[in-house]
Amino acid sequence: MWLPEIDYEGQGFDPPPPGMRAAEGGPVRCGSREERELLSFLKSFRYIVETAETLDQKLAELAELSTSNQANQRFWQKLVASDPGFPDSFFYGKLCDLPGVGIKVAERLYRAGFRTLEEIQAASDAELLLIEGIGKKVISKVRTESPA
Repeated sequence: MWLPEIDYEGQGFDPPPPGMRAAEGGPVRCGSREERELLSFLKSFRYIVETAETLDQKLAELAELSTSNQANQRFWQKLVASDPGFPDSFFYGKLCDLPGVGIKVAERLYRAGFRTLEEIQAASDAELLLIEGIGKKVISKVRTESPA
């Protein structure tokens, strides 16, 4: 949710207009109520995802956050519109830190119940081979290479 400074031109995009900041749902005017609401939403989101709670608890708290006020509902809808897998995609995207695991395989692992890097590394080869897109080559990478 927190992004480094973006090289818009290097990425082939026009930068936001002066006095505006880029946000997931489009530019947000600096110092505006919308910017304050967005920052509040992002801080709440970050607090939830960085807690030591279980993934299911985090998802429940995020669902609560998504409906807690109109601004949060608006931001949530923009995030879901840009990524229909949100908020799960936020979590399974982290599984791409494993060598040989791209976003599609990460989503399949997540849907199969493997929610952390440690769970995947601790799983048996037989368990992992049941997941589409995972073969012996991926398993070998997961077992021998450290996460990026």
